[in-house]
Amino acid sequence: MSSDTAPPAAEPPATADTTTEPTAETKADAKADRRRRWQVGAAVLLTVVTGAATAVLVTLPERTDVPGLATPNDGRYAFPELTLPPLPSGASAPSDYKVRTHAADLRGLLLPLPEGAVAATPPPAATPPPAATPPPAATPPPAASPSPAASTSPSPAAVPGLPPVPGRWVPCDRDAMLAADDAYTLRLTTDACRGAAAQGWTAADGTRTELRLLRFGTGDEAADFFSGALRMTASKDIASWHLDVDGKYPIAFGQVDVRLSDAQAGGMPTGRIGWVQSGDVVAVVQLTNPRGVPLQAFRQVVALQSGLLA
Repeated sequence: MSSDTAPPAAEPPATADTTTEPTAETKADAKADRRRRWQVGAAVLLTVVTGAATAVLVTLPERTDVPGLATPNDGRYAFPELTLPPLPSGASAPSDYKVRTHAADLRGLLLPLPEGAVAATPPPAATPPPAATPPPAATPPPAASPSPAASTSPSPAAVPGLPPVPGRWVPCDRDAMLAADDAYTLRLTTDACRGAAAQGWTAADGTRTELRLLRFGTGDEAADFFSGALRMTASKDIASWHLDVDGKYPIAFGQVDVRLSDAQAGGMPTGRIGWVQSGDVVAVVQLTNPRGVPLQAFRQVVALQSGLLA
């Protein structure tokens, strides 16, 4: 008798295990990707924060405008852009000469007025006293020819094509070095002063500045006047002074000597005066103020004036 028994069912095929351990290269790539995401995020955040901070700072007032934080003015001036006057045809700049000779208009070599300053009024010209009872037909004698230093010819400011000049002519033998007496005024003639120019202003703090440029025939004559002027003991505006042995006054060229008034106010001298010789020109710089003359203002004027002469 035949057996009808079915064969045993076949075992299902085993399922393959598809999970694999990440390799070292895969881990490195994932770590680098996370680092890049952090870097991009940090850069975006930094950009946002910087932009916001910049916007805030732009709207803030200047430090000097904040009460309690303003930097006190040390007396220095704000000058317009300094320019040199044109040279006469065929002339060279002082730096081209072994002994520096200045051919340009002396008035144009003076410092201009700083911002906020008031120009000093030129002193009135000396005139002879009028006659008591001049006859009706009397006519005034012809005016004497002015010296080159006291020339009243039109300023370059009035001549088309030439820039304005900041200073004015003054006679060599008067008002040229603020002398208190005639002893050193006479030296101007002895040393052959060929021309003199003046500039002056009063600043907002009351400091009065007087500048003089004196041109001589040679550098030796200028040096002789420079050494003689140092023996002065006073000026029209400074009753007495002493040598400034501690001050440092950088100049562009030449030699400098500075005196301080014996009178002081607020720990500062009420007057400072200095002479700068640059080739054939001697500059006289005097600052006075009954409340004291700031050192930085004087040093600035000396440095800039010497720079124009260099």
